Amino acid sequence: MLSIVGTIIALALLIYLALKGYSLLIISIALAVLVAITSGININEALASNYMTGFMEFAGNYFLIFLFSALFGKVMEDSGAATSIAKGILKLTGKKSRLAVMIAIMTITGALTYGGVSLFVVVFVVMPIARPIFKEMDIPWPMFIGSAFLGSGTFTMTMLPGTPQIQNLIPIPYLDTTATAAPIVGLVATAVVIPFGLWWLNREDKKYTAKKLGYEETKGDDTFKTEGKDLYPSFILSVIPSILLLVLMNVVQISIEISLASAIVVAGILFRKYLNQPMKTFNTGAMNVAAPILNTSAVVGFGSVVSATVGFEMLQNAILDIPGHPLISFAIATNIIVGITGSASGGLGIALDTLGSHYATAVDPEALHRIAAISSGGLDSLPHNGAVVTGLTVAGLTHKEGYKPVFWICVVAPIVALTFAIITALLIY
Repeated sequence: MLSIVGTIIALALLIYLALKGYSLLIISIALAVLVAITSGININEALASNYMTGFMEFAGNYFLIFLFSALFGKVMEDSGAATSIAKGILKLTGKKSRLAVMIAIMTITGALTYGGVSLFVVVFVVMPIARPIFKEMDIPWPMFIGSAFLGSGTFTMTMLPGTPQIQNLIPIPYLDTTATAAPIVGLVATAVVIPFGLWWLNREDKKYTAKKLGYEETKGDDTFKTEGKDLYPSFILSVIPSILLLVLMNVVQISIEISLASAIVVAGILFRKYLNQPMKTFNTGAMNVAAPILNTSAVVGFGSVVSATVGFEMLQNAILDIPGHPLISFAIATNIIVGITGSASGGLGIALDTLGSHYATAVDPEALHRIAAISSGGLDSLPHNGAVVTGLTVAGLTHKEGYKPVFWICVVAPIVALTFAIITALLIY
């Protein structure tokens, strides 16, 4: 019992300290020690063995994907290709109404993330485009973060078959599947999460209107600026590297690492004249991998210590004893673990490490792949999630001002979609 209490306290502190701005690298180690003490594990063994093993395995397995994703995103950002895609989509969707603008932001971030740009990057690209439009139409600014995350943090992150986001790639080596696993299940989840998200955004916008709160009253800190560009590649030219990435990965079925590397090379060639300082772009892109991979590996390390405790073993046994289909218990388990770690990718890796072999023999691997991916995008978006903190910071919103849309769009909506995905998987598989 003490082990469970210690883990709960450690998790609560992890969320609280992350919200206060403490580095996950520091607090994950400190709280891993707390978990070890309350679980009767030797501290040195917990850190040198459990923590570092989880940390290094995750970093070793996914470093190249994180690196190439960071490089690709930086080339797309600095060349103006991502902005060109965003502006092209905005022209198509228009801004006839407040809801139309929110749909446009969702579409832009969705297109960019499905095209291989990291969800950590898209908010930087879209925010400067969105601010003047939201101001012009007097749309409450928290609606921006909800619209942006609906596109980047839900269906293109875990649901759509073929997405190159890391959450869809992690199950592949565990289950011997492909990025397009269980496509119908993913499409059903997508067909649920988009209408649900837009319904909530529209409802929330009406609440702001009833309170006579618009952009000015909710704009937060609007001092964040990005460097402007005078010259952008055309929309058609801008989408070529992303199309190439998707074709190589899903049609030709080349590894994600080679697909990303090929897309980077093509983007570098096509956008050469649009990059003011190519060396700086690639150097910065390479360094941008540090925070995401280190923070994610840190929470995986913390989760590895938790998974070695008696309390986690009790939790695991309780999960395995949940009556009903194994897909249901695995979905519950994954949500619990990603909630503990505050990381979809880190928590998913732990869930598959500790439970994957058991469930892989009980259910169809393709169904397990898609349900695992979708499940990783639920409770991961609690306040201590790195992408949530980054998105709110860039948007100039505090958690008090902007977390409510994140919770509804990135926690509630995906869990609702997960329910329909499981039902579909049970009917098909």
